[in-house]
Amino acid sequence: MKDKSGKPLGGADDWPFIVIRHTMGVNGRPDLFGQLVDCHRRHQGACDEFWFATGSRKTIPALEKECATFAAYRPLCNEIGVIPSYQQGLTLGHGEAHDGTPKPGEQTFPEDAWQMGRDGERINFLCPRSPLVLDYEFNYAKTVLRVVNPGSYWIDDDLRLGVCKPHGCFCPRCIAAFNEKTGGNWTRETLVERLFSDSPREPLRAAWIDFNAESLAIYAATVREAADALGSPCRLAYQAVWSDTIYTASSYRPLLEALSGSSRKRVGIRPGAGFYTEAEPRGMVAKCLSVAREAERCRAYDGIVASVCYEQETYPRHVLHKSPGAIMTECALALASGCDSLSLYWFAGEAPEPVEEYDRFLRTLHRARPYFERLAASTRKTRLGGVARFIGSAASETPDFDLRDPMDFDLACAGIPVTVAESGTKVWYLTDKSRREMTDADKAVLASSAVVDVADMGKYPLASRRTKLLDDLDAATGGTFPVRVDAIRPLRILLRVREDGRLDSVTLLNLSIGGTDELRVRIRRPVSREVFMQTPTMAEPIAVECEDGASPEELVVVIPDLPGWQIATLFLAP
Repeated sequence: MKDKSGKPLGGADDWPFIVIRHTMGVNGRPDLFGQLVDCHRRHQGACDEFWFATGSRKTIPALEKECATFAAYRPLCNEIGVIPSYQQGLTLGHGEAHDGTPKPGEQTFPEDAWQMGRDGERINFLCPRSPLVLDYEFNYAKTVLRVVNPGSYWIDDDLRLGVCKPHGCFCPRCIAAFNEKTGGNWTRETLVERLFSDSPREPLRAAWIDFNAESLAIYAATVREAADALGSPCRLAYQAVWSDTIYTASSYRPLLEALSGSSRKRVGIRPGAGFYTEAEPRGMVAKCLSVAREAERCRAYDGIVASVCYEQETYPRHVLHKSPGAIMTECALALASGCDSLSLYWFAGEAPEPVEEYDRFLRTLHRARPYFERLAASTRKTRLGGVARFIGSAASETPDFDLRDPMDFDLACAGIPVTVAESGTKVWYLTDKSRREMTDADKAVLASSAVVDVADMGKYPLASRRTKLLDDLDAATGGTFPVRVDAIRPLRILLRVREDGRLDSVTLLNLSIGGTDELRVRIRRPVSREVFMQTPTMAEPIAVECEDGASPEELVVVIPDLPGWQIATLFLAP
């Protein structure tokens, strides 16, 4: 599907829209890869790019040999119009046990190349400031770029210093660099005591977060240096994790700028991680709240981010992990949350499902692509609208190093159109966490905004409290809050709002195993009074009848029924 100029509706102009990630199980197995390619021939156009991967922490000669096994697949990729690309599956490490005994073909590092924990213990992650580690990554990237010549190169999300891992490296080299950066005289013991105390506010924590972000940027810069040394046009990108957890960085902007380099090449980012199974389906709502934060941040990065690619993760694979239909629902939620492209996992060559199931997955993806393209087109020209929790300016100084608040999830699942603070909204809700993080300057900002208080909402809002919150939002915004759905149903409602404040699309996900029955969606300031509805199973949108609302700037869309766990988007223009 293309616009009037011939450009694809979904994704960036020069970045692939849909990617399928293959594990190392296909390396050196042309028979297996050939079977997968046959599936793509039957569903031509389902995806635009493959990611291949290599084994962990190879010596450079061993890496070169393994890269050659899947570099040989390029002719087959060309036949089906898919770009062969590369995902570096290990950077600093995943904390795997390592007793110092090298495995065949494995790169070894001296003791001071590894991270040190807060108690002085060795941690099984490489230090991003170690000269030997940086030299290894430069040569690693240079080898991949030369041998594989990938369309894009994605460095793994274990390039981090927090998120389920030790919250920073406390080795002598990093302590010395932090002292130089801050003008301090910290020892490991005194620094740890200050960072991890119970003090409700500690400015040193914010400085440590910024320092960690700089450490990651130093590491990422080696990949750009490798690409520049070869004159490679390869697209470079980073596989991010939870943007709400800020031990690693308050944002990934320094890392992305390092990948961009002095030439300011446009880069990609893949937010995601987690939600491995549809057994707890509301987990995708929590994941996509974090994804939305990352996507909205990237809009402010001076145009260096070309692609915000959602990571639909079903890895490691388990039997009956997610059905293809569940994956399509999850991907639609991610696109409505702010991503403009998709990376999907399905087949693991090490422990594969039958190839027939891969074919079924591709068939479902191919059918959903027209809807994905239209939804991504809406996302690229809009911001995520709604009401956001106010995050205080001192959030990075608090002891939890975490932006999350359970109220975000509770309200989002209760049919309140929740956005993120980074989206530029002027409509806020306050929680107890908001107040703990606020400064006097924040209070002045709120004085000129629309604000509602949800501190007494409880763990999950009752119907009466939810109605009161909707009333409060209407009162605070003078009746212009973009969407209101009064039905007492668990829904995730996502709004895409243009720069002029007009509503471009509304996506609704039914968070129940039962149908919604009739839904009346009250829409304010639509870009058009023509409304079309589309779902992942519909090749083309269908026109939807509307009723007049309470004012000329309002209309009411009636959706007869949305089945359990189904998603649909109302597009407010042809």
